[in-house]
Amino acid sequence: MNPDPKKIPPLPFTPVLPALALLTTVFLANFLARTMFGPLLLPISEHLGRSLAASANLFVCLAAGYSISVLCAGFVSQRLGHKGTIVASVIGIGIGLLGLAGSDTFTGFSIWITLMGIGAGLYMPSGVVTITEITPPAYWGQAFSIHELAPNLAFIAAPFISELFMKSLGYAALFRLLGVACLILAAVYALRGRRTVRPGMAPVLGNIKTIVTRPAFWIMVLLFVLAVGVEIGIYNLVPAFLVMEKGTTREMANIILGCSRTASLAFLPATGWIIRRIGYRRTLALCLLGTGLTTLLAGYGPLWWTVTMLTLQPIFVVCFFPVGFAVLALVCPKATGDLSVSLTVTCTSIIGAGLIPAVLAWSGERFSFALSFTLFGAALFAVSLMAILKLRIPES
Repeated sequence: MNPDPKKIPPLPFTPVLPALALLTTVFLANFLARTMFGPLLLPISEHLGRSLAASANLFVCLAAGYSISVLCAGFVSQRLGHKGTIVASVIGIGIGLLGLAGSDTFTGFSIWITLMGIGAGLYMPSGVVTITEITPPAYWGQAFSIHELAPNLAFIAAPFISELFMKSLGYAALFRLLGVACLILAAVYALRGRRTVRPGMAPVLGNIKTIVTRPAFWIMVLLFVLAVGVEIGIYNLVPAFLVMEKGTTREMANIILGCSRTASLAFLPATGWIIRRIGYRRTLALCLLGTGLTTLLAGYGPLWWTVTMLTLQPIFVVCFFPVGFAVLALVCPKATGDLSVSLTVTCTSIIGAGLIPAVLAWSGERFSFALSFTLFGAALFAVSLMAILKLRIPES
């Protein structure tokens, strides 16, 4: 007699941890390379002789390269496999950073940061598919929580590393060091990274139609755009906000920025447990509504109040991504996992990581960052609430 499938215990999670740790390290290198430009925006603007708003267009260049790459990543993973695509991604980031280290003009910066974005964009679809293949479905929440430690660690480390190099060797030396580290990591992953069985899915019209005809997919895209707008957009502009409107030094602003991200490290690993206790919908609501409220309240008030809100905000926003990727895997057909991630990340990169920071920088320079943060937080709260109420999540 066959056993009842419902009574079969899930496969253990522990054997997955070494492969997941290596994958998380690759994601850390990917994210750290892109995160450095927020803490370095003011000195890069001064070095290039550009205004803050003009220099913020570098975020658009980075997002454009990233978006094009992540959308077309399926063509690469079809030929190279997901492991080969991840290796190519880390190599591309390393070469882009080395090119940035030798650039002294805005045009050169724009070209190399776009190329770095192209390299970085190849990672996410293959990374997500690799996680879902090597991890039993019962532990997807925990696996994505571990994976999402990488961007949180990058957000904490980037300001401190930036200040360390600005006081000693300069940001060109930092870019060279990170570039060489990425090339070494690519070699390590080529030797030790886990291969996947499922091939990449090319973004051809028939495959795309299978995904974009689902309303739940577009709701998740909207939620990801809003979350990335906070995680990348607000983060990149906090130093400028603290210096220009709160009267802190650049050094103090970067210290505040780095320290404000440390509290979220304690909460992120618990996201999988929270999902199991209250479900996907309530976890999404908790993360996004908390993010919107803290962003809204961070704009005005004394410095201690702003720092408090900027400390609470990352706790909510970083916990969104584990549940967000798990829900995205549920609302889209399983065979389209990498393509659904590609389409989602393309939209979030163009809007959340590119246009939102540029618009916030423009409005902050012409009006005030406090007003920009308040209006964006209010819009995030209202839109997230409506979207989550309409979302239909199938059973796992």
